Amino acid sequence: MTAGIQIYKGQEPTKEQRQEIREAAKRAPVYDEDAPELSLEQMRRYRKAAIDKETKAVVTLELCKENMDKAHSFGEGYRAVLSRLLELAMNDSDLVKKAQL
Repeated sequence: MTAGIQIYKGQEPTKEQRQEIREAAKRAPVYDEDAPELSLEQMRRYRKAAIDKETKAVVTLELCKENMDKAHSFGEGYRAVLSRLLELAMNDSDLVKKAQL
């Protein structure tokens, strides 16, 4: 059973919650199809993504099929390429002016 609790910034866990955390830390993880065991590479990617989220915002964009095909041609890291392209464009005042027309 999963229980939910609202935690606020700066809030400390109760004595009971600390005990529950200590007990949970001693148990082995239980993997299933909804929560499979991760490879070392997957853990590294998730860790990097978690760190990157501290400085990046997630957005949704609509791209035409042709541009998505181009993006996918960059390979597995196409999202990073798109992010970098957007960064470069946003810092190019001429491109920003052209886009605002």
